Amino acid sequence: MYGVRRGIKSPGEFGISDILGLGLSGAAGIVAALVTDYQQQGEASALFTINQWIVQLGGILGFSEIPLWMVVIGLTTVGAVSIFYFQPITRQGAFAQGFGLLAVIMTATPGGLAGGIEAIGSALPGLEPAGTHEASIGGASMMGGRIINAAYRPGEASLYRVQQGRDPAKYDVYLQINFPNGFPADVDTLIRTGAIRGRLHNDDTGETWNLFRSAGGTMRQQGNSLIIEAGVPARSATARLWVRIECKGYKIEEQSATATLDETLSWSVDMQPSQTPLFLQRFGRSYKY
Repeated sequence: MYGVRRGIKSPGEFGISDILGLGLSGAAGIVAALVTDYQQQGEASALFTINQWIVQLGGILGFSEIPLWMVVIGLTTVGAVSIFYFQPITRQGAFAQGFGLLAVIMTATPGGLAGGIEAIGSALPGLEPAGTHEASIGGASMMGGRIINAAYRPGEASLYRVQQGRDPAKYDVYLQINFPNGFPADVDTLIRTGAIRGRLHNDDTGETWNLFRSAGGTMRQQGNSLIIEAGVPARSATARLWVRIECKGYKIEEQSATATLDETLSWSVDMQPSQTPLFLQRFGRSYKY
């Protein structure tokens, strides 16, 4: 019975109204911690990482479209129910307990920051060796860096293009993001304040990159468009790539396309104007990457 571990009230003196009040206070503590983490951490908020974990678990169970608001409700429910374990005796104590509980969860959850986009490789892994030698690939002879009389299916040769000391294979991506109403502010300011965000995800490898953080990739503004050129590490001849673009004043856009080795993927994304604040749009989306 609630209160059996406390000395201020005798067992049974905690009524339904007391328990409801304590539960709501615990839930309020969770919400306060969520808001603090979301406001302070931005896209590195553990909330997005938890959503990804739940989506992955849901995929195993047969459902994967789990929006962010459901994660918030789930965590809030945990805060309300946790009072039965910790048994705080005041609403202030229940609030602090809920806040602290989520703070521990957030601290233990790694941030969901993605790496910067990489540069487009000037050439895919070459066939010319460091020295003249002959090798056999699937019954074919490779002399002086050329495949002679090779027998393989279309696209399969790209998988054999591996040479020590050269860059790994990459899909070349040319991405044009169009903003019909222009930009609500300077692009650098939008990126710094989190008013514009973008992710690029490779379904084949499970890797994700931040479109607006560079590790060699390039981005330039051209009128009302952003042009991004990036190289996406590849481990197969083709892969399904996803992009998600978020910008203040526009609807969150998510699209996919198939990338192929040796071919530049020219990808155009048209943003749709929207008056709905970004934080409300984000709570209605499922963050898989």
